[in-house]
Amino acid sequence: MDSIRIRGARQHNLRGVDVDIPRGKLVVITGPSGSGKSSLAFHTLFAEGQRRFVESLSAYARQFLDQLEKPDVDSIEGLSPAIAIEQRSGGLNPRSTVATVTEIHEHLRVLWAAAGVPHDPESGEKLERMGASDIVSSISAMAEGTRVVLLAPVPQEEVREPERLIGDLRRQGFVRVRVEGEILELEEALKAWPERATSVEVVVDRLVVRAGGEARLADSVETALRICGSEARALVQGAEEKEWREISFQTSYRNPKTGFMIGELTPRHFSFNSHLGACPACEGLGTEVFCDSELLLGDAGLPLAKGGVKGWWKIGAQRGKAFAREAVAILKMFGKPEDGTFSELPEEGRQLLFHGGNFDTGWRIGAEKKKQIKRYEGLCVEAERKLKEARSEAVRRRVARVMAERPCSACHGQRLRPEILAVRIEGGGGLWLGIQDFCSLPVEEADGWLAQLRLPEDRAEVCGQLAGAVGERLGFLREVGLGYLGLDRSSATLSGGEAQRIRLATQFGSGLTGVLYVLDEPSIGLHAEDTGRLIAALKRLRDRGNTIVVVEHDEEMIRAADWMIELGPGAGKEGGVLLGSATPDAFPKDSPTRGWLEAPIPPVAVGAGFPLLGDALMIRGASEHNLQDVDVRIPLGGIVCVTGPSGSGKSTLADDVLLRALKRHFNGSGDPPGKHRAIEGMEALGKVVAVDQSPIGRSPRSNPATFTGMFDGIRDLFSKLPLSRQRGYGAGRFSFNTHGGRCENCEGAGRLKIEMHFLPDAWITCRACGGKRFNRETLEVRFKGMSIADALDLTAGEALAAFAAVPKLKRTLEVLGELGLGYVKLGQAANTLSGGEAQRLKLAVELSKPAAPHTLYFFDEPTTGLHFGDVERLLGAFRGLREAGHSVLVVEHHLDVISAADWVVDLGPGGGREGGRVVAEGSPAQIAKIADSPTGRALARRLGSSGEI
Repeated sequence: MDSIRIRGARQHNLRGVDVDIPRGKLVVITGPSGSGKSSLAFHTLFAEGQRRFVESLSAYARQFLDQLEKPDVDSIEGLSPAIAIEQRSGGLNPRSTVATVTEIHEHLRVLWAAAGVPHDPESGEKLERMGASDIVSSISAMAEGTRVVLLAPVPQEEVREPERLIGDLRRQGFVRVRVEGEILELEEALKAWPERATSVEVVVDRLVVRAGGEARLADSVETALRICGSEARALVQGAEEKEWREISFQTSYRNPKTGFMIGELTPRHFSFNSHLGACPACEGLGTEVFCDSELLLGDAGLPLAKGGVKGWWKIGAQRGKAFAREAVAILKMFGKPEDGTFSELPEEGRQLLFHGGNFDTGWRIGAEKKKQIKRYEGLCVEAERKLKEARSEAVRRRVARVMAERPCSACHGQRLRPEILAVRIEGGGGLWLGIQDFCSLPVEEADGWLAQLRLPEDRAEVCGQLAGAVGERLGFLREVGLGYLGLDRSSATLSGGEAQRIRLATQFGSGLTGVLYVLDEPSIGLHAEDTGRLIAALKRLRDRGNTIVVVEHDEEMIRAADWMIELGPGAGKEGGVLLGSATPDAFPKDSPTRGWLEAPIPPVAVGAGFPLLGDALMIRGASEHNLQDVDVRIPLGGIVCVTGPSGSGKSTLADDVLLRALKRHFNGSGDPPGKHRAIEGMEALGKVVAVDQSPIGRSPRSNPATFTGMFDGIRDLFSKLPLSRQRGYGAGRFSFNTHGGRCENCEGAGRLKIEMHFLPDAWITCRACGGKRFNRETLEVRFKGMSIADALDLTAGEALAAFAAVPKLKRTLEVLGELGLGYVKLGQAANTLSGGEAQRLKLAVELSKPAAPHTLYFFDEPTTGLHFGDVERLLGAFRGLREAGHSVLVVEHHLDVISAADWVVDLGPGGGREGGRVVAEGSPAQIAKIADSPTGRALARRLGSSGEI
């Protein structure tokens, strides 16, 4: 068949959709948020393809696989094996990196084990080794007539028992040994044996280099290596030389100067997940937990003993009282008053306070009235010890409040043992790199170094294939716009778009054809200038004979599609209808998406910029990751957009440096901020709120009603109804998480799981409650004819009409509608919400709160999952925050958001090492006039088309 035929798709809000998807094409599914795009692409198309593939396996194999439920669809014909590449974060495993996810690390481990040259980790000297034949060749190549004494070093443990050693050598036919540099007969050696012998060698043979003597020499070398195992030595005297010189022949990687030696290397030695290679200090994590002294400090204006140091202990605890006495003693020691503050302590006193040492208690002992000096452990040292020794989870949580992470002090974050890190290969520019040095390079630089790899001749063919496989995968990463990433980048730090494109690049290497690929907004996180490369990569995947189905809102991606499918016209119950299915040019004229693509770009609200004077945050000397010691001004009181190509340093500046520093300032906790000299102007703010795309809950018991706090208000309302008062029901009666009101048969889940072993687990509606989660008595309490279960089944729009008389609920529901979430059901499981929906829910919570002090709201790519109409609603919310006197900081690529900002900070001009600089600052119109800025060029096209410039 030349198409995939879907008939009667009713999954979630789809209304019996019938659609044909052409095979071997790039197909885009678009429509408003909540219109059913993911329901069609992932929960119907992919789910059925995956289910059919799993069913083709044996019953034994199926029991080990996660299997998807059969979607609600009449039929799907012409379906291919399906692979989903979804929009999700890189995972929380701290051991997962870009190299491990793409399987590049597996190839690198084999390559370094086969071709790596060990170096001494202390001196950096290259270590070499020789086989028996190499030693014979080396000695035979000496000038004829050269006298040679072949020696075999004796292992140190055998030197401690001289009688036993001499007896063994006599039985083996040896006559002489060399003890401490002197050659002696065996009997003489035994009599003259030093009390602590450090160097003993067996004289294996004495010979003169002549033609034809190779056979005898080879036998002697084999004998010497059998005794020592890793080294043979030779005393050599040329025909015209007076002095003997010593030569060491190593058969293992060993430095004779320092004694450092490393054994045979295997791929496991280069894995930070194996005990053979992992740094013993951090066990391969690359980080260590330490007590951050800044987190121990309290109010700088209070005395040290009365709030200047807050510590980890409870208020009124014995440890706090003991610290008060210690603080007074330390202050007295440095001549400060008992009510002295932390700022009054000299640096020596601060070091003593945090890291310990000897201090004067102030007591005098003995007749001579000597000072009593005590050893003080130090608060940081004590906290780290308590964390290791804590048996109580409560104690561990308290101490953890003053702990932070930093790179491991032993391996400096490189995860491997020093001797493994010192195994290097020579590549481009004659640069010798270890495996972690290579992984620390941006993908583009790593590809260039690998292209000029210099391999040993005897291993060039095999290792060349390995290097070629790594080079192919690096090329795929560059194709999807990730050339700026380092291979050692932790997966947990990747954005959803980056993680998805990494999985896409991995698929390029599989070489599969005839496969159905389903992607979820792969353009997320890509700058406008990078989207073209992604489209070209998708088309190459299509040209191999694969079908590419993309859920997407990006204009450039939609225009590049071979086929377009639009769902709508609205969201939730208003969506789920097929509005069109055709090529973009032949699409129905009444289609909202076609109208948007063909209509002239309307004028956009372009901010006039900020005056140079006024409140602002000033970041000084930011140098984290690729930031190049930049100074950045973030004006307050408006919408500020941080832009730039992928990898230019936007998230590093906004999140790692600024947001972390603000959280430390306002909350006194959190991860250490990225490297910077100072941040000025924080006193102008009263609060900071980060609204990111992290899930609002991983459990199906979490839902929009519980997350926003509306469920508390709904339960409180139901508890005040006449029937509830008559029966004595409190608010807890209306919770599906506690005993009393919930259905005990399904424990408030509404469904029961049936274990099917080698078949997918089946979920059936609970017969006791009919899927309503609550027992019969609880459901008898009704408000406007609705039970508590009916209330959870309402959409936000329907709930607004039902609860309009409750001010707190009304405000939150109005905000949800303003943000385009009126279609979301109050009881919808949180783990089914998209990243964009989760982010807007978080924004709704903040917007529905009472007036707060001047707050900085931070958003990380808030347009994820938003159709063009939804973006305008989001901008309306941003303007509402600005008008309320707050500040909005957005990291974004979407041109509509950038052009609507009051101020733009553009980083670049490229990614990785090519970025990290401030290319331009100003209003959108000012940025559009800067030709050197990639964002400026894209804005010029956008604003030029709308008549703004």
